[in-house]
Amino acid sequence: MESYLGKVIGSWDSEKINDFWDFASKEPKKYFTHNHGNEIVQFFEPDLSNNSKILDYGAGLGFLSEILLKKGYQVKCMDSSSDSLNVLDDKLRGYPNYLGAQNLKDLQNTDVKFDVIFVIEVIEHLNDVFLEELMKNVSALLSNRGQVIFTTPNNEDLTQSYIYCPFSDLIFHRWQHVRSWNKKSLSKTLISMGFNSIETRETHFLPKPKWKGFNRKTIGLFLEYLKHKVEKKKPHLVAIASIT
Repeated sequence: MESYLGKVIGSWDSEKINDFWDFASKEPKKYFTHNHGNEIVQFFEPDLSNNSKILDYGAGLGFLSEILLKKGYQVKCMDSSSDSLNVLDDKLRGYPNYLGAQNLKDLQNTDVKFDVIFVIEVIEHLNDVFLEELMKNVSALLSNRGQVIFTTPNNEDLTQSYIYCPFSDLIFHRWQHVRSWNKKSLSKTLISMGFNSIETRETHFLPKPKWKGFNRKTIGLFLEYLKHKVEKKKPHLVAIASIT
């Protein structure tokens, strides 16, 4: 068993993961795509065509999906959390280009293929077994010339987000991350799992702050933004891959 500072790091199974994200769905403003969805779409839009059929794999509460729907793309949502699926349908069913929301099992029972699959901030949550399963699922859902788009924290120090639970006497990551990725490890893993035409990039999805007057808060936000723009280590890692 892995440990940190003398305490065992808890292991995540499917039930615990679903329980965690069912609860997390009650705090929408903490979702990555709530805070960075516009920047993600802007970053990848040159890789999308107007008639792209898109799958949001691990859609959460649909922040990314809604941005894509507003831009006219056909979007299907997939998530393992039943609470999230209910939110997705309630939130997005009014869009004529919304293709619905399903869990993985139900989605696999259809013959639909996707031109683009977004896997946004998912792979850092998966152990080896779940990761291999995800890669197989994505490959099976991808059209012949389709692309899969991954994002993940870049070279994250997991210990910085470890929390000790005094009720279970276990350590866990605040956002259920179990692994850290860098350009080399992500590219190597994708190749080993049958992907090719892989492009990996380090970047940041920080939104440019709005000027709200000459005050300490606004200046601080702009300085933080500029810091991330010029610093050598970028906080986010992306990969675009195909299987043909």
